[in-house]
Amino acid sequence: MKAVLDFCLIFLMLHTPGVLSLSTHVAIIYPQDPVLRMGSNLTASCWVHPDLGVHASSLFWTLNGQQLPSSLYRVLSPTNLSVTLAGLNASRQTSGDNLVCHNHKGHILAGSCLYVGMPPEKPVNLTCWSRNTKDLTCSWAPGGKGETNISTQYTLKYKLRWYGKEKECEDYTHTQPYSCSITRDLHLFTPYEIWVEASNQLGRATSDVITLDILDVGECEER
Repeated sequence: MKAVLDFCLIFLMLHTPGVLSLSTHVAIIYPQDPVLRMGSNLTASCWVHPDLGVHASSLFWTLNGQQLPSSLYRVLSPTNLSVTLAGLNASRQTSGDNLVCHNHKGHILAGSCLYVGMPPEKPVNLTCWSRNTKDLTCSWAPGGKGETNISTQYTLKYKLRWYGKEKECEDYTHTQPYSCSITRDLHLFTPYEIWVEASNQLGRATSDVITLDILDVGECEER
């Protein structure tokens, strides 16, 4: 499962016709593309360059195209307007929620993407089997409802029980989203310790460790 957040592209525009390069920093939203836990609050600020000749009180905010009420705004300085969002819900947008700062004519000055979700829960139901003692396939299920609403990486890890270095499974199957096959350098007559780690930008969780001797096909038990 890819652990890459979708990239949110916001065009920076002036109130005059044409598009201005992002490198000119006419306006900046802080924080940029934050990852937030569901239910949390966020205060974001839109800073505009003094040379733009725009007072912060004339700006307004939108979230996913919907204008936010001015009661949520605060003028921090002549060039800085903040907005406070309370009790954030999980994003319904595949590329994050678009928080945008506009001038009084509605033109976009700057934007940020909000990614709202939850840390992963402990993966469960880890089971492994071998078809011919030359490979070992393991599958598992995400903990809880399985929905973190942000990109979450699941990594199957293993090592020989009494010695050996920790390794990561590399052959993740496409037909089953929570499955991986170990196909190289397998040892017989020595139990393996196997577990799954789930991680995203809000936290991580680890499954119970199971022990398995490849000769005991399909027999797994918690340590």
